[in-house]
Amino acid sequence: TSIAFWRLALGTVPLFVVAMLRGERLRIGGRALQLAALAGVIFTADLYLWHRAIPMVGAGLATILGNTQVFNSALLAWLIFRERPAVSFYPAAVLGMVGVALLVGLGGAGATGTVHRLGVVLGLATGLAYACYLMTTRAVARLPGRPALPVAVAWITLLGAAGSGLVCLFESDPFLPVRPVTWLHLLGLGVLVQAAGWWVITAGLRRTQGSTAGLVLLLQPVLAMVWGWILFGEALSWTQLAGAALTLGAIALGTLAAARPQSRA
Repeated sequence: TSIAFWRLALGTVPLFVVAMLRGERLRIGGRALQLAALAGVIFTADLYLWHRAIPMVGAGLATILGNTQVFNSALLAWLIFRERPAVSFYPAAVLGMVGVALLVGLGGAGATGTVHRLGVVLGLATGLAYACYLMTTRAVARLPGRPALPVAVAWITLLGAAGSGLVCLFESDPFLPVRPVTWLHLLGLGVLVQAAGWWVITAGLRRTQGSTAGLVLLLQPVLAMVWGWILFGEALSWTQLAGAALTLGAIALGTLAAARPQSRA
């Protein structure tokens, strides 16, 4: 959780600086502040769950499971915004469940014990939290007189840092880095991943079709698996690799379905 705190805290500064340089009004209030606080709390939960899934199942698999937010987002959009998903969403959801079952190890060869299964549960919970976060930020974007996008993201990041900081008070993990190189890692997370990463993703989503953007973002779990294998020796069994392929395919199909919502119910 301390990693999440420093990622968000260090990422807040450049976001507010960019908003000031763009001449945006930094203050928000009312409904926008309430939703930003809710999004910050949800993002705190998202990182909390994801960071605990990573050592249990590996960075690649934890990222794939987190990206099951595609299915959760479609269902939440249906419930909240009355946007019915396309028919192709349903076979994608079934395909995704089969893929996750293989990743858990229900096929036999991939079974790796209780810790692995708990990591899968935490990864799936990450996907649910991530979807709730996206729906909340979408609600902010739909407000009349809504704050500018960089301002909203900056406030959500700041409030997420506050949430993670509160959780740190109840944990015994080290809070301050003890080595200079760790500060560099945290600075990279804050400035490159949180601030710059979210900035370019948000800018890209505004200029790209939803289906195209969703498929491009599939590079995230794929590359996470590659880097996990190269840097940390995270190997999957053939059964789990098949499950990963099915899950990625389901996410791709679900992304296309979510980008083509049917008429409102």
